[in-house]
Amino acid sequence: MAGYFEPDCGTAYYRSNDPIKNLKIKVTLRRVSASFADDTQDQAATSTESGVELATFGGRKKEKRDDVEECIIGWQQKIFCQREIEYYSQPENCQNVLDRKYNQDVTTLLKKRQNNMIFTYVDHDDFSHQQEGFSSMTNHLEGPSPLAAKMAQVRCRRIGGRQLREKDQGSIPKTLIIDEEPTEDSRQRSHLEAPPIQVMYIMADLSPADRPAEEYDEYVLCALKVDANGVLCVRPDFTCGRKPYSIETFWTREGFDYTIENVSKDMNRQEQDKELKMYREMYSRHNDFVHSCVGSEFELPPEDTLRYVVCGEILSAQDFEKDNLYIHMFTDLPKNWSADRNQQLSWITQSCAVKTVDETEIAYFSYPFHFELMYKKSQYSSGDEEPELPQFPRLMVEVAAFDSWSRHYTEGYTYFQLPAKPGLHTEKAHCWRPVGNSVFDNLRRFFTGGTPEIEDPTYIAVPSTFDGTYLSKFGFRTQSTGTVTARFNVMLQSRTFMETKANKRSLGSLLESLGITAMQANITSVLEAFKRARMKMVQAREAATQELLREARPIYKGELDD
Repeated sequence: MAGYFEPDCGTAYYRSNDPIKNLKIKVTLRRVSASFADDTQDQAATSTESGVELATFGGRKKEKRDDVEECIIGWQQKIFCQREIEYYSQPENCQNVLDRKYNQDVTTLLKKRQNNMIFTYVDHDDFSHQQEGFSSMTNHLEGPSPLAAKMAQVRCRRIGGRQLREKDQGSIPKTLIIDEEPTEDSRQRSHLEAPPIQVMYIMADLSPADRPAEEYDEYVLCALKVDANGVLCVRPDFTCGRKPYSIETFWTREGFDYTIENVSKDMNRQEQDKELKMYREMYSRHNDFVHSCVGSEFELPPEDTLRYVVCGEILSAQDFEKDNLYIHMFTDLPKNWSADRNQQLSWITQSCAVKTVDETEIAYFSYPFHFELMYKKSQYSSGDEEPELPQFPRLMVEVAAFDSWSRHYTEGYTYFQLPAKPGLHTEKAHCWRPVGNSVFDNLRRFFTGGTPEIEDPTYIAVPSTFDGTYLSKFGFRTQSTGTVTARFNVMLQSRTFMETKANKRSLGSLLESLGITAMQANITSVLEAFKRARMKMVQAREAATQELLREARPIYKGELDD
């Protein structure tokens, strides 16, 4: 059934650790229909007595090539066509080292009288870098756009060749490197970097036998491209049992079929084991080299101490009343937490204008901040006391705004409970602002900008002066405002981590040594389960309400008709 598969003319990508020089491709080109000119000449030769004269009226006829040609091609293997043989056989056409090398190769081929249809263009040839952008057109009658014509020059991999002749340009001077009147080629080489790729084209010379070969008689059978990452691009893909590809000449309407097969030699088991062993030794040496560069001595916190590092970012603020927002924030340290004396714990962001996105007014800050804290259990606590549940620090946030009259407004207060787990966390906090007891407070806010403010910033969460069992804020009038979004990247460091990894014990020893018992983990899991259950209940309630509304609509409609 492989013969019934349709050919895949798309581009295929392959990745292999094997060197590209081991790639071998087998191309088989078969003629399936004769040209119209050959049929006309054969009929004229058989229908007249002077057939020899009529058969050769088009000039000296070439020696006819076989209908089937098969060739195995390696990577960057140069095979000359008849046009290149005629061009490079003349010494006056050879201007540089590569051309002279081609002249020597062609001279050897002339002695063998090679006459083949399949040939190649390698990475150094003019076709490989100048016509690479042109061959991407789907219609052969369509010309390249000006952008494609200019970007095709970017793919040049070398300086020199026929596109830069020594008799016109000469060698690059060591002095006066500034070119007052640069050419188009030098401008492309100076301002655009050549991509790290290699290309190769497998071509077919399908010129008729009654005239010399021309450049428009050359057709691309397969294009190969390899980038710096070792990815091989094949266009079209290997045949792999599918139908052969078809190609038809533009002038003579002669049809050809060809197949492309990968005939690279596979490695045996012994060679694979040898290569795997070599890679392991190389990786081991590289690992030892990295360890020698980094070292084994890292800065560790003191014993029974947790280092808490936060790299945060205030992302945005939305749904606030005023424009030109800015945020003032500081870190509130609970009991047993400390910071270095030079550590910055408060920040003020830049002012940011509000932008409307999907009917939502958002101010994008993208303000980064960083701080490092230490937690150590108090040494003065007696062993008879119950284990204290530690509190992680909070980030207190105040959102403010100012107008063109330099009047400042307090837009909202909120706080972020810093995560107790390492990793990346994105959180949103809803803001509120205090309001007065009379209408004069709103008038003062509108005209003079004066707004009620909190004297103790820790009152946003739990006041620092609070020492009791129950906290009541009854009677404190507030108004909901907007939302602040922040991102936290948290890292925890302690010597207990190393001891736990060395002894292969559970991580609970670290939490127990720092006073963070399993109670906190249980409370967190219960709260998360409660949130999930609440969301499911709300979604089920909304679904039931919508179902009741759908069932009630026909009843109301029937009553109205009656």
